[in-house]
Amino acid sequence: MAVPDTTTFSLQDVVDEINPTTDDLLDCVSDASSGSYDGTYYTSPATSLLEFRNYGAVAPTLTLTTNGNNFVIGSATSFQGIQLEFEYVGQTTTGNFAVVTDNGSVSTVGDTKVINTVGGPGDIWNTNSFTNPFSVANPTSGTATVTIGLKINSTTVDTFPTSQITNTKNFS
Repeated sequence: MAVPDTTTFSLQDVVDEINPTTDDLLDCVSDASSGSYDGTYYTSPATSLLEFRNYGAVAPTLTLTTNGNNFVIGSATSFQGIQLEFEYVGQTTTGNFAVVTDNGSVSTVGDTKVINTVGGPGDIWNTNSFTNPFSVANPTSGTATVTIGLKINSTTVDTFPTSQITNTKNFS
């Protein structure tokens, strides 16, 4: 049962929700899952009891971001299965095209690749957008700008964003 969405809940309400190893605020903060906080009341890291307001009532949602050339799936509340769908979104060039492949076979714009993986808690997956599952070879001349997309199709525990994110990189 979630921590009440009021200002009158107690430390015991938080302890009952989190079930920490010791019944104190510090251990509740340590054992809490970041995806279970209500963002209306929480700022990382939690420093007060009031930041646990409505904790557990909001369905944990994975985050889907880019970091440099990497796609990062984070905020997993526990170890879980996840299905990812990569897409070769597009390419522009000022010379020759870069060759995009999947397991040695040449890929065309719109090709997708589904990967089932496991991980968590925390960052469940962190991989280079341009080597897994698509590999990109530099063009023989000019610069090619390649865009790869990623979306999450399913997970076994947390909810997930349904929109695709993209990562773009220049190859020359």
